[in-house]
Amino acid sequence: SYMANEEDHALVADGETPTEFALVANNENTEEKDVVDGKLARLLKSSKDLENIIEIQRSEKVKEGVGYNVVLPPAADLYLSPKKDLS
Repeated sequence: SYMANEEDHALVADGETPTEFALVANNENTEEKDVVDGKLARLLKSSKDLENIIEIQRSEKVKEGVGYNVVLPPAADLYLSPKKDLS
């Protein structure tokens, strides 16, 4: 335990050790940045996909209003009864 503690102090006294710690910290930040960038890219793609779906639905709604209905409207009564009820 005492020897391990002495070795730790020797590492801190070494001039290259702070640089190594900085490189490790920088590498961790780079990996974290890559993860965040990946999440951001997926979020942007999902957002674009959602915008496309909404636009398609809007387009379909417009078509429905112009007469592209799936269900046909009821037939109109175009005839008159031959007798009128005079009672």
